[in-house]
Amino acid sequence: MYLGGGHAARDNGRSNAISPISLDRRLSLLTLLAALFFLWPLLAYGRPGYIQDSAAYYKGGRMAVTFVLDKIGQRDAAPAAGNAGDSRVIPGPQTPNDAKGARSVAYSIAAFVLGAPNAQMWLLCVLQALATGFLSSVTLLLFARPTLPVWWKLALLAVATPVAFVVCLAIPDIFAGLVILAITLLATAHHGLSVGVRTVSTLIAAAAIAFHMSHVPIALGMTACALAWTAFVRLRLRTPVPRARWLWVAAPFLLGAAATIAFNFVAFGGPSLTGKRYPLTLARSVAEGPGKWYLDRNCGHLKYAICEIYPHGVPATINALLWGPDGLKRRATPEQMDRIRAEESDVVFAATRAYPLTEVERLGTNFARQLVLFEPGVGLLNSRIVQDPDGTPQLASAGYSHFWTDVVHWLTAVSLIAALVVLYRRFRADPSLRPMILLVVAGILFNDVVCIYFSGIVDRYGARTIWLLPLLALALLETSRGA
Repeated sequence: MYLGGGHAARDNGRSNAISPISLDRRLSLLTLLAALFFLWPLLAYGRPGYIQDSAAYYKGGRMAVTFVLDKIGQRDAAPAAGNAGDSRVIPGPQTPNDAKGARSVAYSIAAFVLGAPNAQMWLLCVLQALATGFLSSVTLLLFARPTLPVWWKLALLAVATPVAFVVCLAIPDIFAGLVILAITLLATAHHGLSVGVRTVSTLIAAAAIAFHMSHVPIALGMTACALAWTAFVRLRLRTPVPRARWLWVAAPFLLGAAATIAFNFVAFGGPSLTGKRYPLTLARSVAEGPGKWYLDRNCGHLKYAICEIYPHGVPATINALLWGPDGLKRRATPEQMDRIRAEESDVVFAATRAYPLTEVERLGTNFARQLVLFEPGVGLLNSRIVQDPDGTPQLASAGYSHFWTDVVHWLTAVSLIAALVVLYRRFRADPSLRPMILLVVAGILFNDVVCIYFSGIVDRYGARTIWLLPLLALALLETSRGA
């Protein structure tokens, strides 16, 4: 199993004179430089990319922070009121548990705290750029020759892949790729990374898992594959595997899941890994046919909550069902939304059993289409954030030029073809590199499966992970010259 190059060593159980990558001055400078490269869309467009979710994250973060601060204020004020003989009841803070639906609590808090000034979320994009720059720099340094610079690869990555546009979106998309990259590095470059680098990589991956529900199954699949490979090394290749490596591989998922459960417990009053997510999987099944056909034909005798709301037929599109004028966000009560979430898998599986061929055909087609959709900025740069008199962020239309997104899209297609050639050559020439390449490819496929099953087909879903292939190819480019 390959555990680095240039700075690192082969995983042969022996010590190596070459020091692992550490939290030194070189890595720090490269991380800062990469972050600057990845933030160029902010300069080109003068703002981050926003969708309705961006404003929703900010609103949710403000509610969560206000809720906690009000509880602290109430606790501090209660003794004073008692001492003054005041018998008035201090009203409790508004609880997020009354919400019909909510996005990641962790990312919502980050969006609110880093939303200054005026909910513009520039600082949020800076944080995302630093996290992406760190893991990208680590990947390139693993294979870098001491006499050759690395910065030009980071610059090429920033303009020839969608990574910079994904970094500059005020939504947690970039963290899907970071989950995949961090777990891959921890599994296949253990001895090539210092304890400090492993710790930072683990924390980035754990935060990424807590930042969006779709990252949980991706991280679970990546962790399962990484642990399976580690077991293969131990049992079939008869290579000693330190106990600590098993823990490093599993740590991101365990920490991320624990953080998600803890945030949901505080926000919603009970432990949950899914929280109050909107029923996107059900909406996807309805929009593609099986879910709607099943509900429309059977709601007359079914006791599902969604049948109480739509006894004569559900809206036919995702937006109409969830957020439209007649959608669940307006019509359903919080109690009904909780029941819809609890019953979602039952309804989707029942619709799949009723129309199995249609479901398989739609999912297969969507899987293939999603793999080749990765255009950056589609529908994301035509909005800006404004605040109403109450300070609540709202989306407003804003014009933008398609020039840069078109250029990056075509450069991405070229760089992806070149990356596949490089990775194919390295895969055949050096078996020790295969685990790293396979894990990255598996992560991209996991992302594709999770997105098309739980949501739908969107360009940004492909853009958030496709940049990993050019990154890995750039890292292996120097070794491929000698192949």
